[in-house]
Amino acid sequence: MAGPPAAGAALVVLGDSVAEGRDDPGPAGGWLGWAGRLARHLGIAAGEVCNVADPGATIEDVARSQLPAVRGARPRLAVLGCGMNDALNGFERAAAGARLDEVFGWARDAGAPLLAIPVPRPPLLERSPISQFRKKRVLQRIALFNAELERAAAEFEMAFPARETVTKIADPAIWSDDGIHLSPAGHEYVAEVMSRLAAGLPGARAI
Repeated sequence: MAGPPAAGAALVVLGDSVAEGRDDPGPAGGWLGWAGRLARHLGIAAGEVCNVADPGATIEDVARSQLPAVRGARPRLAVLGCGMNDALNGFERAAAGARLDEVFGWARDAGAPLLAIPVPRPPLLERSPISQFRKKRVLQRIALFNAELERAAAEFEMAFPARETVTKIADPAIWSDDGIHLSPAGHEYVAEVMSRLAAGLPGARAI
């Protein structure tokens, strides 16, 4: 986890290594990532970003370990980037849905719009020597997790990007060599898409 204390944060970021900014180095060290780039697009100072994303995190980890760190925050915007580790390792849909409800519920109670990023299909799946059966299972889990994200977003009246708004995410050029993390260009693309979405969110304070 990284970032300043949650109190006073304008932007709160929850999630995994992609949300942390992996493979997109910051000018002052550490990772910049789509979160840092999004802050720039929205005119939010680096010191007002609280990014508690953690490598390897599942939605269970987000709810258990990251949410407590931001309970007192009243951000102008919250972003959730999670689900790839759930899809790769397996998850129980009902349990994942309950944890998502906790995250969306926190944002609602904090008075902050929450943007949830859909889980993409990473190039890793095409390069990996895993069996077709396992590949199919991972794709099924990605679809199920995204369905839960969409459900929770609708129930809590939060934003969830339509598939057509993030079509470029399928371009291998915006992914790192490992096929599972975004390249700097990929982080910038996600930041641009999210900044456009954030600008039109009802309830977003001073964005």
